[in-house]
Amino acid sequence: MVNEPALVVEVDRLFAPMPDHDGPYAAEIIFQADAPAVPAREPDEVYGPIQLWRDGVELFLDSGGPLHARATPSSVVVGGVVGDGALGAMLLRRIVHHVIAHVLSLSGRLVAHGAAVGRHGKGVLMLGASGSGKSSSAYLASLAGWSLLSDDLVVVAQGAHGLELVGVHRAIAVPPEVIEAEASDIEHDLRDRRRPDVVLDARPHRLAAVALVGHGREHGSVESVSGLEIAHAFIGSTPAAGNTDVAAEALRTAATLATYPRYRLLLPDTAKERLRETAGLFESLAASAGIEK
Repeated sequence: MVNEPALVVEVDRLFAPMPDHDGPYAAEIIFQADAPAVPAREPDEVYGPIQLWRDGVELFLDSGGPLHARATPSSVVVGGVVGDGALGAMLLRRIVHHVIAHVLSLSGRLVAHGAAVGRHGKGVLMLGASGSGKSSSAYLASLAGWSLLSDDLVVVAQGAHGLELVGVHRAIAVPPEVIEAEASDIEHDLRDRRRPDVVLDARPHRLAAVALVGHGREHGSVESVSGLEIAHAFIGSTPAAGNTDVAAEALRTAATLATYPRYRLLLPDTAKERLRETAGLFESLAASAGIEK
């Protein structure tokens, strides 16, 4: 529900790509002009400009600007002023990331800041810092026939036959130099990315492999990586891990991820080589992880 016109455009950009859902909702998200109050004490966690306070199952956020949020297991209120600049839009996206992660974590669904692709019901979870190449990798894999689950937020949850991946559907954002089709501009994007017309796959995929994404070489490669690095990357990608009520589950999931086939996916330095090599890199990873063509 949105009752503040100034937020309508940014909220639509965030949620328009999500598929329709006919079942009961998990939580109501309200966007309004008035910023919810946050505790007066020191924050429990700090992520750049964003401050978080936790009180049992409640989460309070301060964007470091005019946006605040309060989340409970069934309700989220985001309030304040987005403004017309890139900073306000970015802070809104980050706040929504945190509140979605919080609400889903309380029902056993951990949200990772990562990307995911799949084939024949088997998925690859990609982790890495912002700018590491997750979105480019996921997009280029989709051009090679993989299903694109998400390039930003991925739900990791226990399924009947192991961990499963489900993408949180938001419009993908990709550097323009790797886009091979028409794409729309993203207003207020600090990295000047664009939105290609890609259909996201809403189905759950059984986890088959985990990859740490990075770049910095003339040619790409797929290498082995330690389970400790995978576990560390997952904990760092999951804001809800700071909630003591779900920290144990986050640690268990991280330990389980470390037992799956795990790789370091290194992308070439140049866009030209990424366009040429990424499909082959994913085929190498798939062959090693037992993902059929």
